[in-house]
Amino acid sequence: MICNLDKKMNKNRRFINLTGKHNNRGVTAADAWQRLWEDLVSQGPVEDILLSEGKIYGRRYYTAEPIGGHWQTIEKWCSEHFGTSGGAVWGAENMPEPAQRWYMNNRKFWFRDEIDRMIFVLKWR
Repeated sequence: MICNLDKKMNKNRRFINLTGKHNNRGVTAADAWQRLWEDLVSQGPVEDILLSEGKIYGRRYYTAEPIGGHWQTIEKWCSEHFGTSGGAVWGAENMPEPAQRWYMNNRKFWFRDEIDRMIFVLKWR
């Protein structure tokens, strides 16, 4: 995949143009990159939150994936309310400690306790 960081201004929004080369996932990858870029530079509200569950170090975690919103603002709020993050769950060099109260990874916030996810949802929706 070739990433062309062509920052076009269109209604105060920036776009990343991606072209898929040598794979059949060009459109899907382009959509993912576009959404990631928009979340990073967005100043708008969180439009939706996708909820799911997963496991970290064998323990159930409750996830919230905000659609829209400004990622750094949400991350800062989580740090202020839930304490320091364990960081990215699958970091290659500095793996976080198991059983942290919350992590952030894969466009999601991972909460050990369902009540923390509920507080997150109430704040951002």
